[in-house]
Amino acid sequence: MAQTRDYKITLYPAHREGAFVVTKFTMMDSYPEKQLQAAGMDDLIAQVTHFAMEHGEGCRASVRCLAARKPPGFKKATEDLYFNLEDRTAEKFTRPAA
Repeated sequence: MAQTRDYKITLYPAHREGAFVVTKFTMMDSYPEKQLQAAGMDDLIAQVTHFAMEHGEGCRASVRCLAARKPPGFKKATEDLYFNLEDRTAEKFTRPAA
């Protein structure tokens, strides 16, 4: 059984522009955060997904392991966590109705 570790999740605003995902953050700004405990990568990803879906806006989840050692597979499992993305490319090129 996997060992339980403490994690801190921060959700940064993100959106899709064509084939790219754009994440914006401003220093000294506050973003939704949550601390949790998870036993294994599957449990961690499930909890992060639930938190991001509750947030409801396009975001990138940044996961930080608060334990002294990261569990195996941590980087690969947490490096590209994007949720609720919308494409803003269409907004730039559509003209408002007159």
